[in-house]
Amino acid sequence: MASAKTLPSVPNQINVVIEWIFLMQKTAYSLFGLLAIFSLIAVAPSAFGDHASVTVTNAPGSSTPGCEATNDCFIPSMVTIDVGSEVIWENTDNAAHTITSGTPTDGPDGHWDSSLVMAGGSFSFMFHEAGSYDYFCMVHPWMQGMVMVSAEEEHGDEMKHGDEMKHGDEMKHGDDHASGGIEDISDQFTATVTSGVIHHIGANSDDDTLIVHLFDAKDDGELKIVLNRDIITPFDDGTYFVLVDNEENEDFEQMGNTLHIQYGPGAERIEIVGSHVVPEFGTIAMIVLAVAIVSIIAITAKTRISLVPKI
Repeated sequence: MASAKTLPSVPNQINVVIEWIFLMQKTAYSLFGLLAIFSLIAVAPSAFGDHASVTVTNAPGSSTPGCEATNDCFIPSMVTIDVGSEVIWENTDNAAHTITSGTPTDGPDGHWDSSLVMAGGSFSFMFHEAGSYDYFCMVHPWMQGMVMVSAEEEHGDEMKHGDEMKHGDEMKHGDDHASGGIEDISDQFTATVTSGVIHHIGANSDDDTLIVHLFDAKDDGELKIVLNRDIITPFDDGTYFVLVDNEENEDFEQMGNTLHIQYGPGAERIEIVGSHVVPEFGTIAMIVLAVAIVSIIAITAKTRISLVPKI
């Protein structure tokens, strides 16, 4: 005589449901951890590769003389990068141009030559050696630009040398910023000068200051800079405060986010003070990455689960 099958008792059914819920909870935590890791992997290249490449555009209409008056034939006309970085030139004009290393006066120097880049085309070049590289358009020789290539460890040494030679304590403030991890964020702004070149731009969140470092300003000049409000925020009345070589400068004009700042021969440092300055995105991303990793470790330790769910 076959024995009848007995159904699980109610307590056993409850235990099965509880175990199933716990298993689903563990799986959810695992999937959350994997999603966080994949998100960080996706974000990391853009967050930490800001200085891997810089894009320069041909100003629309630059095939006609006139852009050289404001040094806006290439935008930006001067870029600062690290050794191993790439510059990409995009031709947004309606005429063909070349990007040729050298100057109109001395001619090509042989470092690179794009040949003709048609409208809508582009050209790129990787810089493996530190130095200053002039370039121009052979078809429209009034179009000129510069690429300044520095090894990362040289930034602080160059500024320190300038301090010892000219300003001593006046530039010590800038050295403190460099030693605190201030990075070059020139690619976050559109900035041009009529005398000298822009060596680099840094943001200091401690005193809410954007610092533009100039090099070789031998004559009176003007800095034209379009500010990025994601990095520096104006005061409540929409204005900024400006210092040139640690002296208050009221000789500037503001039109929206664009500042026109006058400076004299030998100027090396222009400070733009706002109500709030945030660090470069790469710094923020590092903080987010660290918090995310700590959170994942904490969740894993608390639930005693593996990040890879068991199927």
